[in-house]
Amino acid sequence: MWKLQKTLYGTIQGAHDWAKNLDQTFEGHGYYRSRADPQIRSRVLDDKLTLTSTWTDDVLGAFLTIKGENLAKN
Repeated sequence: MWKLQKTLYGTIQGAHDWAKNLDQTFEGHGYYRSRADPQIRSRVLDDKLTLTSTWTDDVLGAFLTIKGENLAKN
């Protein structure tokens, strides 16, 4: 049995580490996970709602304004 010094994309550990890092990043930006679907995250900033959906490594976002879109992308 070999121990990897760094996880590799495509390994079970790589997927786990990627998901953990993604969660920490979203939480750091003020997003909350949906209880109904853990792939859905949202935040309210300046009374504007931002929604994201993540499936594997695809992210879909929904915004109320262009300014909100640009802020979320940055």
